[in-house]
Amino acid sequence: MLRVHDWDRVWRTLPLIFLGVATLVAVSDSPAPPRDRAVTVALAAAAAAWHWWMVLAHPHWPERAPAPMAIYFAVFAVLAWVLFSRHPVYGLLVLACFPAAFATLPGWYAYLGVAATALIGVGGPSALLGVENSWSVTSALIGGALAAFIGWSIRALEAEVERRHAANRALESANQALENSNRALESANLRLARLGEENAELQGRLLAAARQTGVAGERGRLAREIHDTVAQGLAGIVTQLEAAEEAANDAEAVRRRLAVARSLARESLTEVRRSLDDLRPGPLAETRLPEALSELVSGWSAANELPATLTVTGTARLLHPEVEVVVYRAVQEALANVARHAEAGKTGVTLSYMEDVVVTDIRDDGVGFTPSETGRSETGDSGAGSGGFGLTAMRQRVVRLAGNVEVESAPGQGTAISVTIPAIPAAAERETP
Repeated sequence: MLRVHDWDRVWRTLPLIFLGVATLVAVSDSPAPPRDRAVTVALAAAAAAWHWWMVLAHPHWPERAPAPMAIYFAVFAVLAWVLFSRHPVYGLLVLACFPAAFATLPGWYAYLGVAATALIGVGGPSALLGVENSWSVTSALIGGALAAFIGWSIRALEAEVERRHAANRALESANQALENSNRALESANLRLARLGEENAELQGRLLAAARQTGVAGERGRLAREIHDTVAQGLAGIVTQLEAAEEAANDAEAVRRRLAVARSLARESLTEVRRSLDDLRPGPLAETRLPEALSELVSGWSAANELPATLTVTGTARLLHPEVEVVVYRAVQEALANVARHAEAGKTGVTLSYMEDVVVTDIRDDGVGFTPSETGRSETGDSGAGSGGFGLTAMRQRVVRLAGNVEVESAPGQGTAISVTIPAIPAAAERETP
């Protein structure tokens, strides 16, 4: 771990200071010949260069590269021992080895360096064998222990300081993050204020568009209702009157046709009134869908003198009123198209209650048509699937309930219409389209 404290830098510089002072004293005070003093200066220079290169020139090595630092301390300790043996003043350099051990050696290796320094202080390993130097040995051991304790205390203090610095850095980071969050919150508030202004303007536009859409939707609804009631009723009345005209010589047939026309006119009038009041179709007002379709199919069969059957599969259940209205109108429209265009001999209607959907199939054995031909399924030239506005209105009703309409037909092979609508239960709250 790289140390950055001022006292740590002092420790690393301290051996050079002690070495320089000891060398000045040794050179100026030594009675040795110039050659010996030159050797001493050379050894001191070597120690200074070695310490500078291994510690000061490479500050990242201490406590990060154990092997180079172990080599450094061993060589430096040997040089200190040699210089101490040449002149006692180099005891200062030996003393500087104590802090150098903690400044350069990692972990517990520092205590080995302290022990080695204490050994040098008593004159080397050979001094331990002399009984007459027992006091020096004891003093060295006490000094080494004291140096080890001081070094351990300083390292513990350094660890605590570093821990606090780390906590301060974390706190500063948290404060900076909080400031960034506050700035982001202020920016978000400004954006929300701008969005609120834009939403207010957009809401005004949407209200205007909703009013226009409502008008268009109401017009479409009235158009579909008029088609399903007045148009089909008038078409049925015209058909009965034409049949009565053709049977003018048969008074009974004429009376029967006129009675049917009168009944259709009354039913159409009732449906117009209900449509204007936006009520359910008359047959569904007081009865369930299967019974209403049964009356519709049997009445259509009697009016057009064509065989028609209704088949109900699955478990019949009460559905959302809008679902039943769409199913009823789809069957009504398909049967009207059969009567006008199909030239069919028989017609079948199937109402299938499934788990998630309700499916209605209307099939006839009439002349059929080609659905792929442009406009054939929308212009009304044959079959249950034709009928101009009728099929368009049917599709619109079904699609608004997330359903779909499929038409299958071919010339001479009849026509089949399949209407699939989600089986929304009567209890479901759903806004009426």
